[in-house]
Amino acid sequence: MRVSSLVVVALLASFSAATAQAQPGSSPHVDPLPSWNETARKQAVIDFVNRVTDRDGDDYVPPAQRIAVFDNDGTLWPEAPLPFQVEFVFEELKRRAPQEPKLAADPMVQAALAGDVKKLLAGKHYDGLMRILALTHTGITTDEFNARVETWRKTTRHPRFQKAYTDLTYQPMQELLKYLRDNGFETFIVSGGGADFMRVWSEAVYGIPPQNVVGSTALTKFEFRDGKPVLIKTMDQAFVDDKDGKPVGIHQFIGRRPIACFGNSDGDQAMLEYTTIGNPLPSFGMLVHHTDAEREYAYDAHPPASGTLVTALAAAPANGWNVVDMKTDWKQIWETDKMESTQTFSEALVGNWLAEDIENHGVVDRAQTTLEIADDGSAAGNTSVNRYSGKAKISGDKIELGRLVMTRRAGPPALMDQETRFMKALEKVTRYRIGDNGLLYLLDAEGNEIVRLSKIED
Repeated sequence: MRVSSLVVVALLASFSAATAQAQPGSSPHVDPLPSWNETARKQAVIDFVNRVTDRDGDDYVPPAQRIAVFDNDGTLWPEAPLPFQVEFVFEELKRRAPQEPKLAADPMVQAALAGDVKKLLAGKHYDGLMRILALTHTGITTDEFNARVETWRKTTRHPRFQKAYTDLTYQPMQELLKYLRDNGFETFIVSGGGADFMRVWSEAVYGIPPQNVVGSTALTKFEFRDGKPVLIKTMDQAFVDDKDGKPVGIHQFIGRRPIACFGNSDGDQAMLEYTTIGNPLPSFGMLVHHTDAEREYAYDAHPPASGTLVTALAAAPANGWNVVDMKTDWKQIWETDKMESTQTFSEALVGNWLAEDIENHGVVDRAQTTLEIADDGSAAGNTSVNRYSGKAKISGDKIELGRLVMTRRAGPPALMDQETRFMKALEKVTRYRIGDNGLLYLLDAEGNEIVRLSKIED
């Protein structure tokens, strides 16, 4: 049967429109930044993303060059009353001092235990702080350090908000990270904090993999301990990734000039300048101004410990940098879907699982599509193309996989199709059961089995 050319054209047009609507970030009906108020700052972000992703526009930037860099302390999460890594150091000293008299006798350790931050920050190079960093960060293997950081983030609470430190991330910035990644950006942390410290949790908390974390570093040493190869942390040739060091770190570890930069202090000014001044590509700069003492903190020239915002704030108008007023630009501050790790569920659920079937359509042979549930309810895995992570809400046989953050790498069509099916299926999950055969079944609200997984043995 013949079909008229007009019908063919109409069908192609309908198909093209549907395809365009399916592209990440392209739907005009979905607010990508729902925690932002409808202010000029929100519109500036959206306008910039639209400009650089419009293939027909003069400002189009290919995905490979869409690099976005974010400061961490004060930009993605708080830095008050002290930067969170300093809080980690203090907790380490409190834990170790009772068992180590020599450590407890150190004057800088005593200052830290007494909360004398001014003494720790005295001197041109913050000599006291560098001393306690050396005592808590060196002479151990990278695995030992990672384990200590992981214990800290699971067991320690912020003194004001009484939540785990890694639960205190800014919801508007989490949305911004996702929005950029949905539109082909690769996101990086560029922070004065320790790279090793941030790499422990950056993927689970922000969806930023360890290799995309640029921070302060020092040399590690390779050696054998107990017959096994290990890396030992030192303070040799320390590189501080702050102020003028940030553009240097970007060049050394990223190798591309960013087109979008987000910070909150004078320590980020050089990074903003490097991103936006004389950049041959369209660029965007933004500062987060802490103005909300009720919901978070209010400071600029006189921060509680770090994060002075004076010269960068003065330079913002001339350089076209957007300044977020936290009090007026953000509807909410914190992520509300972070679950406390007090939930109880079957220990049999904890572990790494391999998808065997997705909504009765099978899976690609030898494709590693996985789901890992940790004992604190953290959820992570691999779609076979991208990594994802988030937090599961689990109670009894009920399970909900909340907002999952995912890397944005392309793969073969068959694997990308499986990724889409898998992630959409996880959104429907409300319950689970573990069969007598040891398989994990994820169920929807009607009790239908939508994903079947088998345990990956260690």
